[in-house]
Amino acid sequence: MGESNRTETWQQSLQAVLNALNQTLHGAVPCPGGAPASTAVATRGGHGGRNDNAYMYILFVMTLFAATVGSLILGYTRSRKVDKRSDPYHVYIKNRVSMI
Repeated sequence: MGESNRTETWQQSLQAVLNALNQTLHGAVPCPGGAPASTAVATRGGHGGRNDNAYMYILFVMTLFAATVGSLILGYTRSRKVDKRSDPYHVYIKNRVSMI
């Protein structure tokens, strides 16, 4: 019975923190030291909405794409260097020159 009371208290505290954070993020409660929600919307030009962070998503996807392409290019160039070193023709020439 004691465990359930501590769990309920912890859950209520967590729920209160999450509610406060949610209200702050949606502009219902202004952040301390920050501009009120009405002036924040006015400074953005009134373009608020669901897609406020769409540019961050696009930037994230472009970064993942660049990392993928970069790793593919790097892997391909390294594999070509390995093939050149172990090429039988080059090994033959190396052994032939050392014999002369």
